Amino acid sequence: MSELNEDGTSPARNPLIWISLVVIGLIVFVLLSGDRDLRLPGSNSGETSTETLETTTTAIASVEATTTIEGDGAAGTIERSLLVQPGMRAREYIKGLREQGKPYPFEKIYEKAQKHMQEGSLADAHLLYFFAAREDHVPSIMKLAEMSDPTLFRAEDALMDDADVIQAYKWYRKAADMGHQLASDRVDGLQQWASNAAEGGNPNARQLLLNFR
Repeated sequence: MSELNEDGTSPARNPLIWISLVVIGLIVFVLLSGDRDLRLPGSNSGETSTETLETTTTAIASVEATTTIEGDGAAGTIERSLLVQPGMRAREYIKGLREQGKPYPFEKIYEKAQKHMQEGSLADAHLLYFFAAREDHVPSIMKLAEMSDPTLFRAEDALMDDADVIQAYKWYRKAADMGHQLASDRVDGLQQWASNAAEGGNPNARQLLLNFR
């Protein structure tokens, strides 16, 4: 039999026991409640909430259906079905020009090529420059030459991974023969570049020097 206190009452129980029981009960309650929230009533373990699944599906469908772009200072969306292969816009435009016949609007063609270049549509830009250059449009000729010139080459502005000095010479020479002074100066510059590069064993430089003999 337990001993009585001096006043005749039973000794007080340790409050830590009750606190521990309450804490354990709360932990169990939280775990069970969290498990119920993660699953639908009657669903199997591991199934996600219908609301979460629908939200995810909607987001994925939205991304697949549209692509956000920026142009003319305003944001817009385009359907993926409207996307075209590289160079397709230029080919369609050139086709229309040929159907209309000469004289071709070279300034407009050049401006359109420049716009494609600024947008990063290098294939479209290159095709338009090439079309105009073959028709003796000097600015387009010079543009093609500069895109291949090893002294001016910028990978971000060219379809090629490296400069093509032979192509640069070809186009500069064409413009120079038409009386374009800058093109003549560029030809001289290529000759100087080739002389220096050939000493270092550059095969393209050596090949170019054959044109100056």
